[in-house]
Amino acid sequence: MKTKVLIIGAGLTGLSAAYHLEQAGFYDYLLLEAAPTPGGLCKSTERQGFTFDKSGHLLHLRDPYALDFFRRLLPLHRLERNAVVYTQGVQIPFPFQAHTHLLPQPARGVCQSGLKNPPAIKHPKTLQEWGLAAFGPGVYQYFLKPYNTKLWGADPANMTAEWCGAFIPPAQAKSGQKLGYNAHFYYPVKGGAEAVIRALAARVKHLQTNTAVHTIHWPLKTAHTARGPVAFERVLSTAPLPDFLRLGGLGALAKPLTAAPIRVLNVAVKHPFNRFHWAYFPDEDAPFYRVGVQSAFSPANAPEGCASFYVELPGNTRPSPQEETHILSALAQKGIIKKEAVLFTFWQYLPHAYALYDFARTPAVQQAVRRLEGLGALLAGRYGLWEYSFMERGFLQGRQAALDLLKDLA
Repeated sequence: MKTKVLIIGAGLTGLSAAYHLEQAGFYDYLLLEAAPTPGGLCKSTERQGFTFDKSGHLLHLRDPYALDFFRRLLPLHRLERNAVVYTQGVQIPFPFQAHTHLLPQPARGVCQSGLKNPPAIKHPKTLQEWGLAAFGPGVYQYFLKPYNTKLWGADPANMTAEWCGAFIPPAQAKSGQKLGYNAHFYYPVKGGAEAVIRALAARVKHLQTNTAVHTIHWPLKTAHTARGPVAFERVLSTAPLPDFLRLGGLGALAKPLTAAPIRVLNVAVKHPFNRFHWAYFPDEDAPFYRVGVQSAFSPANAPEGCASFYVELPGNTRPSPQEETHILSALAQKGIIKKEAVLFTFWQYLPHAYALYDFARTPAVQQAVRRLEGLGALLAGRYGLWEYSFMERGFLQGRQAALDLLKDLA
C-alpha cells in the first residue's frame, strides 16, 4: 500500500486529523489503529445496565470551534462542576485554596496565613517551589504536596511546574467561584465517553483497525504493519511517544521519558449518589487519590436507583482481594457507598496515564520532535506529545496537524 499521509493511532486526535483532512478534500491518507476499535483510552464498557469509561473522560470545551463541533456531533449534557476535597476529617468544595476557612484548626490557620503571605520565589523551577510561591506553605502541605505525590508517584521537589498553569485554579479564587478549565463540562447523553469516538469515526473513511505498526524503516519511508508494508510521505503519530520512537529504531531517545501508571477500580452499587461529580483525597488514610461518580455524568450510565464510581489509585501493582476490600471499606467509611449494596466491581489498568514531568521530560521531548521532524514525522495529542492534556486540546491538535500536513504537501 501507498499513502501520502500515514496516521498512527485512532484516538480522538488521530480521528480529528483524519476528519479535518477530509474536510479539506484530502483523502490520500491512512489511519491505523492497533486495537479492534478506535478510541485509545476513550473507551466505554457496558455491564449489567451500567456504562463505565476507562477512568474519567469529560469534554472541557472552551474553544468556540470545538464547542460548536461537538454540539453538532452528538447530544451532550452540559454540567456545572461539583467537586470536593476530603481532608482533615471534613469535606470541602474544590478548589481547596478557596475554601480553607472550612478546614479545622490548625490546618485552617496555617493555610490562610500562607495564602496571605506566600514566600517570594521569583523563578520557581520545581512543582514544590511553584506551589509554595502560588499558595503558601499551608496549602502546599495539606493539599498540593500529598495529592500530587499520590497522583504522579513522585516528589514535587523533583518535578517541573510546566503543566500547572492551565490546570490549577489561582490563589485568588473565592469561595463559590467556579474557576479552572473544568468549571463546567460536557458529556454524551448516552453511550458513555466512547459515544464521542463512535460519532467521529463514522465520519472518517480511511480507518483500519486491528492494524498494529510493528516497525518503521525511515530511509525507505515504509511502515511494516499487521497487514503488510505501507509506503508513506509523511507520518502523524498520536501513539505514546516512547513507543513510536522505538518503532523506528530511536529507542535511545525514549529512555528519559517515563509515565505514572494508574489502576482504576470500577464499582456499581444499588443506591443513588449525587453529592459530587468527583472528589480528591490527599490524605494518607485514603488509598485512592480521586473518586469519580460515573453515574453523575449522565442518567444513562446507571439503572434508576443505582450509582457507579471509578476509583483511581497510583501504581502498577496487581490488585489483591484484600486491597479491594480495603478500598471498599474506605469508601464506605467516608459515606460514599454502602458495602452491602455493591453489585459488582472490576479493574482497569492505564500504563501511560500521566506523562511524568520530571526534569528529563522537556529536553527529551524537544530532542525527539526535532529528530522526527527531520524524518518527515509530526506528533500530536496527549501521548504523542507526551504531555498533560484534555480532550478538547487533543481534538484541536489533530485539526492543527491536518492543516500543517496540507500546507507541507501543497
